[in-house]
Amino acid sequence: MTPLRTLVWLVLGALVVGAVFAYPQLPASVPQNIGADGRAGGFVPRSPYAWGMPVLIAVAIFAGLEWIRTQLPHRPALFNFSGKEQLQRLPVEYRGGVIARMQRFMDVVNLQVVCTFMLVQWMLWRGAHGATSETLTVALLVLSPAMIVVAGLGVSGIQNELDRAQRAYDSRRHPQRP
Repeated sequence: MTPLRTLVWLVLGALVVGAVFAYPQLPASVPQNIGADGRAGGFVPRSPYAWGMPVLIAVAIFAGLEWIRTQLPHRPALFNFSGKEQLQRLPVEYRGGVIARMQRFMDVVNLQVVCTFMLVQWMLWRGAHGATSETLTVALLVLSPAMIVVAGLGVSGIQNELDRAQRAYDSRRHPQRP
């Protein structure tokens, strides 16, 4: 397991374990949301459902992305990007580097998703205890566009790897004559 994959699983585990251990310390009501001003709103009675919903959503997204990640070596068409058709035309023996890049990309996205939900859960915890989360709200507002930038760089890296694999395949099919 790569350090990135280990980190993704550790952060997910921390989110789940943290939510379970935090539950008994919650007050009688918990916020449903945190406003743009960092203040909790829409309080509901404390329940495993009310407290655990962000964690369940994070786990569901994680599981879906992890499933796609594991399927990529056999079903690369699950990953939608502009070079998908080019990848499908490439012989299987030339796809390995591209698939590995796609899987790393999925790990990075999963890490971003889990970190986002961890931040949300922390904000809800603070809101449940009467604290505001202006700084955390700003962090969340910065994290979301940063995810788009990282995704763009990741897809660009995948396309570059695909172009490299295509050149390697083309040079085998049409070697340069001396």
